[in-house]
Amino acid sequence: MKKTGKYIIILLLVLALLGGAVALLIYLPSENSQEESSSAVESTAEQISLLDRDVAEVKSVEVENSAGSFTLLPVKSGDDIDFTLDGYEEYDLNTSLITANVRTLLSLNASKDLGSREDLDSFGLGTDAASVTISYTSGDSETLLLGNNAGESVGKYVLQDDTVYIASGVPINLFESKFSYFNTSVYSVPDRTEITEDEEGNEQETTGLDILYEAEFSGTAFPEPISLKYSDEATSTYLMTEPIKAETGNTAFDELVAALKTLTADSVVEAGLSDEVLEEYGLAEPEAKIVFNMNDSEHTLAVSAKNSDGNRYLIADDKDVVYQVTNSLVEKWAECSVSTLRMSYVWIPNIKNVEKLTVTVDGDQVYEYNITRTKNEEKSTEDAVQYDLSVKNAGGEEVSYEDAYQPFYQKLISLAVFSQEQGDLASIPEMKVVYEYFGGGSDTLELYKVKDENRYAAMLNGKFNGQIRGTEVSAMLENIPE
Repeated sequence: MKKTGKYIIILLLVLALLGGAVALLIYLPSENSQEESSSAVESTAEQISLLDRDVAEVKSVEVENSAGSFTLLPVKSGDDIDFTLDGYEEYDLNTSLITANVRTLLSLNASKDLGSREDLDSFGLGTDAASVTISYTSGDSETLLLGNNAGESVGKYVLQDDTVYIASGVPINLFESKFSYFNTSVYSVPDRTEITEDEEGNEQETTGLDILYEAEFSGTAFPEPISLKYSDEATSTYLMTEPIKAETGNTAFDELVAALKTLTADSVVEAGLSDEVLEEYGLAEPEAKIVFNMNDSEHTLAVSAKNSDGNRYLIADDKDVVYQVTNSLVEKWAECSVSTLRMSYVWIPNIKNVEKLTVTVDGDQVYEYNITRTKNEEKSTEDAVQYDLSVKNAGGEEVSYEDAYQPFYQKLISLAVFSQEQGDLASIPEMKVVYEYFGGGSDTLELYKVKDENRYAAMLNGKFNGQIRGTEVSAMLENIPE
């Protein structure tokens, strides 16, 4: 056979195969024909406008969901229109969020039209749906039902005029309580500023350390109220005055100050305080309450006991709302105690502030130290005066400051509390220490033996301060200068 004849036969076979394939495609049902036979008509080519109304036309937006019902109303703001929460206009509302939600609703578009559906519950569009009714100034209105997250694409199911759509960008607040529109910022303490002057005499404003001038803790979690104050009397600058007297400038205290600087709640759960509301949220008798002054900014906070989720309810200052907060936001003050806030030392007056120290042991052994201080011109600055000390005993004899008095004094102020239990005490003290200060004032420390135990109860100015170990007292007395 000639080559030309072979090529003609091959060409005919190829054409026959192509013709069969074309015929098969013609007789197969198309995707469009399947969609047309379905009860739902899906449109994915372009966005479908569900609502296309101007914000100026809105009279009200009424929302009803599983958390309750509320109404959003327009208010004039200059040339603009904002929205507020009806009945709660005087509260601290996030009006920007409310306005944004209404504007989003008015321009809501659908990505898919699923047509009319009988089983609305499967889309979350039955009795559990959120209902939104928009009333217009013209007198007409529109209602949308908002359902579950769409399983086949991004968005939520929306029912409008018996047609189910899938729309993205549906505001989540429309499914939540009206209180989701309340601002959750409880308070923020302003920074403390200081005016400093450089070497050339130029003044500049700087941010200083936060100062907690006063704080008082109470509530059912505090058998005895605790009071703290900022004090020049304290070496650490902070003093616990009730129920005991002790320094309190420790790590737990620093964490407390940091926690009190600002507070933002998780949510608002109720507005309008009444005896019934306070009782409902466990705030009629708060578990913990704190009244404090930081940087000259005063605040009052109170919290309930932890609920089943481990969170607490909180009221603050004169705000007429109940907040919910995670426990971690308030535990530094709501769960503190005398033992966590105080420094462990019984009493630690600065050695250079003590003008006279009198130590009495066993009722009749008296050791007296009279201190003279002289300004050290070389070490002193404009901000801090440094002193050199000289010490004499009751007989006027010199006592070495560095070799005798200072080591003993260090042991004395190092006596540390390890327990807040008082125990069964002896009737008279085994040791008494009186500190008398330059400029006036005094403090008295007494140590009472705990019966049948090698430990002592420390009494500072007649008030129980804590138990200390007997070994520490023995080590201190071994160093007492004669």
